[in-house]
Amino acid sequence: MACAIVAAVAQVAVAQARPVKPAPAPATAPLPPPRPPELAPRPRPPDGPGAAAPAVDPAAFAACLKDFADRGGEAAAPKPTDKPTDKPADMAGACAIPAPVTFARLRLFDGSVVTLDSAVTVRCSLAVELVTWIRDDLTAIARRHGAALAQLTGVGGHACRPRNGQAGAPISEHASGNAFDMRALKLADRRVIELTDPDAATKSLRDEVKTSACARFTTVLGPGADSAHASHLHVDLRERRGGFRMCQWNVD
Repeated sequence: MACAIVAAVAQVAVAQARPVKPAPAPATAPLPPPRPPELAPRPRPPDGPGAAAPAVDPAAFAACLKDFADRGGEAAAPKPTDKPTDKPADMAGACAIPAPVTFARLRLFDGSVVTLDSAVTVRCSLAVELVTWIRDDLTAIARRHGAALAQLTGVGGHACRPRNGQAGAPISEHASGNAFDMRALKLADRRVIELTDPDAATKSLRDEVKTSACARFTTVLGPGADSAHASHLHVDLRERRGGFRMCQWNVD
């Protein structure tokens, strides 16, 4: 019995004398390589009244103007700007247009011309999308319905105002030249297609215009969207989280 106790004590002493190996450090994933400067996230400019227009890269603006011209756009002399007294004091900064383009006509592939019933000023990126839409989509729709497209009427572009012209509402996309309005298409055979007129004879054409607009623009508002758009079509290129798009136009 005494021998067993002595042996047990000896085993404990040996175990205590052995060096204890430290536990291995937890594995850590390697850090990703640094993001290239051109892909680094850029700070988003502040929204709302008083926000300054984003800086424009002259080279990018020149490239946009060339793209606009290559697609048939014909830039015109800038329209007179709003008088300072016409702008709400808290909206002056938000009403600047980055890379503005003024135009009232574009030339088609066959050399013919489509005009706007008045010159509009919008930002260059929207001008490019507008002339492409008119040249590639609207002219083809008009021809499928028996005549060449001659003019867009009831048009509007830059306007320094809150959304829907309501005091206290968020700043409109029109204020920064990122929106375009129109009411009708005038065809070469003198027909005028009112886009918001519930006419059964033109419903098919208006359905095609809606489909093409909603494919190209991030916002499309017409009858059924709200009372402010009951009598005209509004399109813009507003960027939203997750690429959300809005197409609200009841074609009756």
